[in-house]
Amino acid sequence: MINDLIRDGWRYHDTESKRLAGELEAAKLGELKGEASAHCLRLSNHTIGEHLGDWPRARRFAEAVRDATADDLSGFGAHLAVARYMDGDTIAAQQAEIECLGAAEDPVDAYLSVKSFLAGALAGTGRFADAGVVIAAANRLASGLGEEATSNRSMAVANNNLASELVESEELNADQARMMLDCAEAAHTFWKRCGTWVNEERALYLLALVNNRVANHASGLEFAQTALGVIAANGDEPVDEAFIELAAATSKIGLADVASAKEHLATADGLAREWSDESLVTWYQGERRKVATALADAPE
Repeated sequence: MINDLIRDGWRYHDTESKRLAGELEAAKLGELKGEASAHCLRLSNHTIGEHLGDWPRARRFAEAVRDATADDLSGFGAHLAVARYMDGDTIAAQQAEIECLGAAEDPVDAYLSVKSFLAGALAGTGRFADAGVVIAAANRLASGLGEEATSNRSMAVANNNLASELVESEELNADQARMMLDCAEAAHTFWKRCGTWVNEERALYLLALVNNRVANHASGLEFAQTALGVIAANGDEPVDEAFIELAAATSKIGLADVASAKEHLATADGLAREWSDESLVTWYQGERRKVATALADAPE
């Protein structure tokens, strides 16, 4: 079943992109119903377009999905438009975009979805300057729509994902760094409008990570401490708290306060000691090793 392929494909899309592309193209597209079409095209654009760098092929697949499920563009029209834009066919992309807006309950939200997905595709293809221009314009528009706009959540997710991907990059050029910081700030803004306190503290954690990444350690520490304050004021999130403590330790190392860094690391270890989820422990140990390595290299 194609729904199973879409679900499972995210596990290996980055390591076995060629395999997944072939499996998607061989799948029975007529089985796609409702939101499955959008999920399918999001996966195919990311795998075929971004990872394999073959946007003509990604577009052909998107057109095949449209032919198989042509009754409603409101769900997958944004991804069809992106495939066409990235294939260089601006007129056809605009046609899909307009049809998508016409079918949507909230045309502005649909428009912003197209632009945020396009920014992601540009970034995933290495066009970070272009991606930064697109997401910045979308953020300006979304910021002016107010606290109750339905677009707040989709823009929070889009900016969060872009910043999260960039902070894990091995190298950052000036365009990437600027985009990473701007997207993390925008994610925080939009999560505060539409999310819970958990969304807020996680957005603050991301701000700590991105500032540490560009050696703004004082800002990184401030965001980490604010995130910890949000948790303390609202409830209990020991997993999030442990990772935030690691971010605070990284900030302290950058500020040449090794003693305090060790205290934050010890606090994080104490929280993580209670975990039984093996995948979570593995993730924590990976992040902890980065801090431990930086501590070992830091002058006393």
